[in-house]
Amino acid sequence: MRGNSWMTVAAILTITISLFLCTFFWLIIANLNANANKVEEDVRVMAYLDFDLTQRDYRNIETQIKFISGVKNVEFVSKDQGLESLEGRFNDSNLLATLGGKNPLPDSFSITAAGADDVKPIYDAVKKIDGIYEATYGAGTVERLFALTDTLRQAGLAVMILLCVAAVVLIALSIRLTILARKKEIMVMKWCGATDAFVRWPFFLEGMMLGVLGALLALGLEMLLYSQAAAYISATVSFVQILPLSQVWGSATVFTLGAGLLLGAIGSVIPLARFLKV
Repeated sequence: MRGNSWMTVAAILTITISLFLCTFFWLIIANLNANANKVEEDVRVMAYLDFDLTQRDYRNIETQIKFISGVKNVEFVSKDQGLESLEGRFNDSNLLATLGGKNPLPDSFSITAAGADDVKPIYDAVKKIDGIYEATYGAGTVERLFALTDTLRQAGLAVMILLCVAAVVLIALSIRLTILARKKEIMVMKWCGATDAFVRWPFFLEGMMLGVLGALLALGLEMLLYSQAAAYISATVSFVQILPLSQVWGSATVFTLGAGLLLGAIGSVIPLARFLKV
């Protein structure tokens, strides 16, 4: 490594940048998953009831809803509770007076689905129940949101793969120069009976050292910037959930160091194969 110091530094910096960006996209995907899960939990089918129903009808409708496949929970929402929710949404402490003292909202059931894929089937089944004049769940918006989330996840994974390939190439080039400088030594070692493993291990360890050094630099920089970015985003965009540093640093450390070791090991194996055929 000292004999090719400039290439070693270049490889470490390239690995640092590559793993920094890989971890960056990994953290984005982790936060996307957290927000997607939160949205999935918050997506509910609202079943609005006819005004002329009795308490017995309510119980009957609730029982029918609970038997629908994919329903996780059913919660009764009275019209007074619905009005209170609207007052909080519109920052109006006396919405009832604004409406002339009459609450126009119907009673309803808030239905939580077991998963995002269950929302549409539950909605279709709820609409067919007698006593329910309308059901809603944000049709179209929810599907577009989930589609956007999936697209961002796939794009992040694609970028991570490309960056990993670039890091492997740089490690391989760095170790290749070292191998070329010792080509004659390797040939003599092979002629004297050295096994492939005996020749390979020093270069293998070099590649892993390059990967770990780059990973440590990338991890330190990532954690520093993430803590500052998380605090800024949480204060600026309150409706976006940002995972706290205490929750992600362990996984990020394992991911970054593991990726550094793996990339270094792969990058050291690739250029050495042809020189072992003596």
